[in-house]
Amino acid sequence: MLIPAALLLASCSVSKHLPDNAYLLDKVKVVSNDKAYSSSDAQSNLRQTPNTRILGLFRWPLRIYCLAGTSDNFVNRVLQERGEAPRVYSAESTAESVSGIRNDLVSKGYLKANVESVTTTKGRKATVTYFVEPKELYTIRKVQYRGEDRALVDCVRADSIHSLLHPGVAFDKSLLSKERTRIVDYLHDNGYYSFQKDYVTFIADTARLSTEVDVTISLRQQFRTYTIDSVHYEFNGAPFMRERLLSSHSFIRPGQLYSASRVRKTYNSYTRFGAVKYTNISFDTTSDSTLACHVAVSPAKRMSTNLELDGTNTAGDLGMSAALSFTNRNLFKGSELMTLKLRGAYETITQLQDYSGDHYIEYGADLSLNFPKLILPFVGDETLGHSKATTQLDLQWNSQDRPEFVRRVLSGAWSYLWNANSYTQHKFDLLGVNFVSVPVKDQYFIDHYLNQYSSRNSIMKFNYEDLFIARTGYSFYHNSQPTVVDRSRMFAYYSVRAGIETAGNVLSLLSRSFGAQKDSLGQYRVGGIAYAQYVKADFAWTTNVNINEYNALVAHFSTGIAYPYGNARMLPFEKRYYAGGANSVRGWSLRSLGPGTYVTRDGTIDYINQSGDVKLFASVEYRPHLFWKVDGALFVDAGNIWTIYDYDDQPGGQFLRDQFWKQIAVAYGAGMRLNLGFIVVRFDGGMKAVNPAYSGKKYHYPVLYPNFKRDFAWHFAVGYPF
Repeated sequence: MLIPAALLLASCSVSKHLPDNAYLLDKVKVVSNDKAYSSSDAQSNLRQTPNTRILGLFRWPLRIYCLAGTSDNFVNRVLQERGEAPRVYSAESTAESVSGIRNDLVSKGYLKANVESVTTTKGRKATVTYFVEPKELYTIRKVQYRGEDRALVDCVRADSIHSLLHPGVAFDKSLLSKERTRIVDYLHDNGYYSFQKDYVTFIADTARLSTEVDVTISLRQQFRTYTIDSVHYEFNGAPFMRERLLSSHSFIRPGQLYSASRVRKTYNSYTRFGAVKYTNISFDTTSDSTLACHVAVSPAKRMSTNLELDGTNTAGDLGMSAALSFTNRNLFKGSELMTLKLRGAYETITQLQDYSGDHYIEYGADLSLNFPKLILPFVGDETLGHSKATTQLDLQWNSQDRPEFVRRVLSGAWSYLWNANSYTQHKFDLLGVNFVSVPVKDQYFIDHYLNQYSSRNSIMKFNYEDLFIARTGYSFYHNSQPTVVDRSRMFAYYSVRAGIETAGNVLSLLSRSFGAQKDSLGQYRVGGIAYAQYVKADFAWTTNVNINEYNALVAHFSTGIAYPYGNARMLPFEKRYYAGGANSVRGWSLRSLGPGTYVTRDGTIDYINQSGDVKLFASVEYRPHLFWKVDGALFVDAGNIWTIYDYDDQPGGQFLRDQFWKQIAVAYGAGMRLNLGFIVVRFDGGMKAVNPAYSGKKYHYPVLYPNFKRDFAWHFAVGYPF
């Protein structure tokens, strides 16, 4: 099927879509005799480039376009819309490119640069080669200041230590523009309210036989500084918030010099208020040197509701789920964001025999309350008003009623979240508690399932016992991606995520201090319920290399370890790691890999036992743009999970320093992504390459002996895997 389609695309004629005596622009080359200015530097100045090549080889979008005939009908219009029209060689565009490259070189300091183009043709195709000679780079010899206003000149000169212009740097026009912006920003932060960019000019003096330039920064006209006389807070409409909250989160105070950065900080501070839709800060002159500040806020929609309905199909068992959420963005007139979500689900169960029930019911409620400030005991709003932190309270109740068991979970958490800057986020979970209760277990389930595991350290039996978790933790996230990028040029950025969480230490200390007695399993209990004790740490690193606007390379590495100790025989199921699935080693289906060399008894997926305490995962993914809004992917994944202890239920699952590297699973595959901007729908197909569950060569290396039915896994997901 694919081969005939490829032949059809390759055989379609491009020439029928070319005007008479015209050439298809086949290749564009840039040859520079100075590595300081490479072909990639010239790309943004090329007014005409060849048609898009997928994977750097095939011009599929052009071929799709050429499948269309010359008549105007529906099929031809669709092919032309989905494809890419031939890019016809233009002498005018070539001349503009020559001029653009030369102007770019001159702006970078190569004042005597030379650029020429040579066009060659073969058949109906044209190749354009640009020969670039940057020649000498002009540099700055000295910088001086002048102006009518002595105080203004002295103010700018006093900050010259932060100047971007100093002896030895290139005479770059973009650097001059940045220096102008820096000077204006500096003056705006020091009371010069009415100063504008036009009042900063540069005078360059070049010697005839030298490549050094003397730069004079000229500051025109005379200006005075302004002081804030008063600050007025106004509501567009009826007051909907406490005015004290606006003043405590404002950076503008009477008696201060006017500062543009304080104005920006105030805008940013108010964006954290969900109750505020718009903010407008304006100034009026009240005298020759004072300003009155007016801060006006407009209300956002206070309340909203949302209903979600889903159908489910689990191995032929049909069901449905519903969620009703209610949001209040100004609960106590302090821009507190309250979200209440009610959830329910029902599903028939036909494959369980010998149980009294034949359905699964789940219901629950989530309450989240976010305060746009840091709440600390004995500390007032005025002190914490400028903090970028928010405080969040979460409460959750969940009930699962199945024929085998009934499970109840009550959770609560008190957390602090704050953004250090646009790239870095922190979260501190001061306290999180979970009560897990399994009040009902069917006798058949106990006799024929749980009692199969005789070990007192059985993971299966442990996860159907009552449990209490009291945890605290910290997480960190940093993303270096710039806000404005030129995707036609190569650039790279990274993101890092790390976190640590611990549970049970305070309870253990209290239990020992008060002389509490352990039960028959050697555990302390709180209110008759055993509590978990562990420490867990996670780390993830992702690097994105944008090759150009059509190709990207992404590498990802993540690891984690969770260590149960003290009062815990093992980790709670929710805290354990799993492998396989759309965001893991994609040659395996969800939760079907590991731990280590472990294989389930009957060959089916066992969610409880196929989990571990240690995780290691790495992946490399090449992402080309295919056509329209469709992107492709070629990937290689590697990783596995392990247990810290040697559990009887998970033979081969323990992490051993001299063995774990032999148990790394490897998969390869391809995928497609429908990128609609607001959502990415992903389809991935992965094949096993190295399967650690088997030792025989035929099964251990499926990359050499592939079996599609045995080794392939299909994944559908929303969003990128990392």
